[in-house]
Amino acid sequence: MQISILTSVEQARAVYPEVAALFRTCFQRDPDTKRWAQYYFLNPYGDPLVTLARNSEGTLIGHSGMIPQQLVDRNGESYPYCLSISLMVDPRHREGFTTFYTLFGAATNAAHDRNVPFLLAFPNANSFLLLKHGFGWRELAESGLYDWKPAPLDATDTLIEPLERFRLGNESGHPEDATYRSWRNLSGPYRVELINQRLEVIYRRTADQLLTILDLNTEHPEHAPDDLRALAAWHGATTIRISGIHAQAAGLRESQLIPHGDYRLRLCYAPLTRHPPQPRFSLLLSDVF
Repeated sequence: MQISILTSVEQARAVYPEVAALFRTCFQRDPDTKRWAQYYFLNPYGDPLVTLARNSEGTLIGHSGMIPQQLVDRNGESYPYCLSISLMVDPRHREGFTTFYTLFGAATNAAHDRNVPFLLAFPNANSFLLLKHGFGWRELAESGLYDWKPAPLDATDTLIEPLERFRLGNESGHPEDATYRSWRNLSGPYRVELINQRLEVIYRRTADQLLTILDLNTEHPEHAPDDLRALAAWHGATTIRISGIHAQAAGLRESQLIPHGDYRLRLCYAPLTRHPPQPRFSLLLSDVF
């Protein structure tokens, strides 16, 4: 097995056709070119760190991406980190997990050599077990993912006001500046609004009649279900997709929610030189959706 480390946008761009072919082999669909460009080619926080695995014939069989980002705590201190994404191993090379461990071990070492303080990821169930037991990753937050189909509502009197800030609450989270907001909107617009002067919400319209909630904040959870219903009605949406963490904050009962398959959201981390602050389970979800 041949392992190579790419450390620049130019190098990552040059291998994209091969990587896209591997993506299709692994997931049976094309990669989202806008999102890929957002993470790998247009990232204001630095060059990507890409690890490739090839077989003896030189064919690409594995890919791991480490994408620079930042967290900011309530005091304004910045914490650089890398988000681990696009972890792929050709299905024909998964037996015994040798390819996975070699690939990801090299990727982790490369991040350490770059002095990346810590890594974050939203791994699926299979990857999480491999990261946890093979590399000592730890879980920061875990939640189910649900669909809520609110009853129809007349939204004529709904008050929707745009919010200037792009971050809710006082916990550690993503930067609030214009650079971050512009970057996050590259692959699709996000809305940040105040509903009926009570419910702060960050969301995106991900499909016809579907709204995906990325964060919300309210001091009136007793009114939050009606405010979310009003938001859905305003957009003509019939379904709201929401994490269990946010559903609880919005006062939604479990009996009202439909599990989105058996999908679980797991925010995990690996300390390399520093532990992360406890991040808000929020717009980071856009790394999943």
